[in-house]
Parts: sequence; structure tokens; C-alpha cells
Amino acid sequence: MHELSLANLTVADAGPLELLDAAAAAGFDSVNMWLVPPPAMAAFNVKCGTTAPVVGNAALIREINARIATTGVSVFEASCGWLSPSFDRSETAPVLDTMAQIGTRRVSVVGWDADRKRLIANLAALCADAAAYGMTVTLEFMPYSAVRTVADTAEVLAAVGAPNLDVLVDALHLARSGGTPADLQLLDPRQIGVLQLCDAPALAPPPEQLRDESVNRRLYPGDGDLPLDALLRALPDDIVIEIESPTVEHAAESIVERARLCAQRSRRFLEEHRAQR
Repeated sequence: MHELSLANLTVADAGPLELLDAAAAAGFDSVNMWLVPPPAMAAFNVKCGTTAPVVGNAALIREINARIATTGVSVFEASCGWLSPSFDRSETAPVLDTMAQIGTRRVSVVGWDADRKRLIANLAALCADAAAYGMTVTLEFMPYSAVRTVADTAEVLAAVGAPNLDVLVDALHLARSGGTPADLQLLDPRQIGVLQLCDAPALAPPPEQLRDESVNRRLYPGDGDLPLDALLRALPDDIVIEIESPTVEHAAESIVERARLCAQRSRRFLEEHRAQR
């Protein structure tokens, strides 16, 4: 059985405590928690309320740890910032420290810097800082970012050469970047650390609508046309699966109900996949 993690984007309006509560109610094992607001927050269909920042907030960190202890839901992954041209190592240092305090296992990052040499240098520095806490850095490729494809990702990993750096494969971004499950052969299986699972129609929207699709209009696994069975077969059997499926259909439901629906649909798909093997 895969560890199932609830991605914050599935319930984008959930603060850290609400995210942990929703994950527990839906039976998830862990969460991917935003500690730094994502760049696309203004484009979300759901309205995100103002929540107290976690980084450096000792009282909230204690609450998060108490909730983790009560629910048994851990923080599998969290965001520490973005590899933009203005990336500042000193700004990610307190975020990594907060991650360590709440037991985060992985640091998620996306490359937004078109200067590949600078992006590689900053990613190498982040990996070194994360290694001091025993954390893995996971790079996610997106067709509208500066690291767009599996091939781009393989080149960046080879250039950085950090032992604690691997890749997050998002089913939607793989398809919309023109990739297929077979492209994952460009990576060593040990370099693939996380799968973000969702579904989508086979036909991609226009390029200018890719971000809107990815943050608002995903489908639950099995409800679309992506080659998810082939993707799962191409990945390590013990890979952690983050369910990232923000859907327009259920955007008006409560945070807990959206998490439950996502978990139910995802488990049903995974059970059907296992039955076919």
C-alpha cells in the first residue's frame, strides 16, 4: 500500500491546522503543507482566508505539533520558497528550521528562474542547507515554469549532483509538458521521490490556460483520460502518492468534505489499478 498524502492545493483555502484535520478526517497518512504562499494563489477558485504565518511562529508550531500527535498525520512535504531570480538563501533558512520543528521530511521547490546556471547554483545551495536537517529536496517540473519537462529535470539533477535531491512527478504536468510515462526512463528510479496524482481530459487547454487548469480544474484519478495506470507501472512500487485534485465540481464543499471526496475517489482508482496487475 502506498502512503497517501493530501496536497494543500486540493483544499487550497485550508490553513495548516485545517489541512491536518481534513487529512485525518479523510484517512490520509500525511500532508504536503504550504509554509510559503504559492505564486498562483490569486488565481485560485476558492477564496483563501488570511492565516497566521507558520515560519517563526512558536505558538502555531506548538499547535501544529499537537495536532500531528493527536491525529497521527505527519507533514511529508512542505514548500520553502521558489527558485526565482531573486532567490535568497537567507530567507529560506528560517523556513527550513520551521520545517524541521514540525518533522517535515521533504522540501518541495519549483524552478522559476530562466537563468539555468543561477537556478542550478541556488538549488545546490538549498540542497546543502536541507541536508543539514536530514531533509530531501524535491524538484517539481511544470510546463509553464523554467524547468518544464522530464528532460529538463534530468539535466538539472545531473548538474546539481546532490544526493538529497530528487523529482516530484505530477501526472498533469507530465502530460501537459508533452511527456509520457516512458519519458521517466530518463531518470534513475531512485531519483523519483513523489507522485502527485490527479486526472484530466486528454485535450490540453491553450498554453495560457495551463496554470488555471492545474490549480482549479483537475479531475479525480480515474475520471479523465491521462494514462495513470501506465504511469503507476513506471514508478517505484513504494512511492508516496500525493493526491492533488482541486476540482471545480466540488469547490463549494467544505474543506473536510473535499478531502473526503478526494480520498474516496483516489482509493477507488488505486484499488482498481491493483486489481488489474
